[in-house]
Amino acid sequence: MKRILGLLGSWALLVLALGLAAFAIAGETINVREERRLDRVAEIDKMITERAGSKAETLRGTAAQKTASVNALQAKLQDVARQTDDVPDTGQTILVSTAENKLYVRRAGQTVFEAVCSTGKGTTLAVDGKTVIFDTPIGKLHVISKDENPQWVPPDWHYVEEARKNGMRVIHLNPGQWIDKRTGQPASSAPSQGVWSWFGGSSNTASNPVLKVQGDTVVEVDPDGSQRELEPGKTIVAGDAVVIPPVNTKQRHYDKVLGKFRLEMGNGYGIHGTDEPDKLGQSVSHGCVRLGDADIEKLYQIANVGDTVIIY
Repeated sequence: MKRILGLLGSWALLVLALGLAAFAIAGETINVREERRLDRVAEIDKMITERAGSKAETLRGTAAQKTASVNALQAKLQDVARQTDDVPDTGQTILVSTAENKLYVRRAGQTVFEAVCSTGKGTTLAVDGKTVIFDTPIGKLHVISKDENPQWVPPDWHYVEEARKNGMRVIHLNPGQWIDKRTGQPASSAPSQGVWSWFGGSSNTASNPVLKVQGDTVVEVDPDGSQRELEPGKTIVAGDAVVIPPVNTKQRHYDKVLGKFRLEMGNGYGIHGTDEPDKLGQSVSHGCVRLGDADIEKLYQIANVGDTVIIY
């Protein structure tokens, strides 16, 4: 009997030990699962934080940009307010809103004329190490002259802009110089003529037509010595280059680009007509204020030299 009881007791202890071991194993498994779950939660939290942080950073940047734009606009309005403090409301003033692309004329406290216009596009262009900004100047100017049938004498940046649009380069043509019409490279002399040209071969650039300045115009000289004047107010192309002619040549003066009338405000800025009436109401100019034909004609009639021009 004692042996049986001892055996049963041993079995009971064994079962108890196994039960405790199983409980311990189950508990350890639960702990491992819990730790893994917590790790996954932590990873998810990290991802959420990173994404939220990125979005928050973007939102902060956008808000900062909007704040800067608002501050700039407020500063612009304050500047205009200061500049117009001494402008009497009894005279005639031309006002240009760059935000609306609208032009107004006020006389004796009343708006007597308004029109849709185009103002500066605000882009930039690097020319000869300098940055040109195509923006309409903000502030107070004056009409210093009135011109009928004005000609446009484009600055160098016009040729640079045209060349870059077409993947080309620019080259200056100065008095006393020659440019090979086919290659766009400087030529050392005039085209070869007569029997001496036979020895030049096809590699002799002097056997190609060349461009040169003759008086107040640009001419093309052929290898046989004949020459012709290039069309005034037209872009000159030589090989892969856009040619910049001297300011006093006919080819540097463009007709009809500025319309029939212009009010000059100085420093190259003016109010004039346009050859792109379909773009009125947009900020597309290089800094001047453009009007349609009928509107610039009306403004030309009522404007006076000395009128104040407020641009804001």
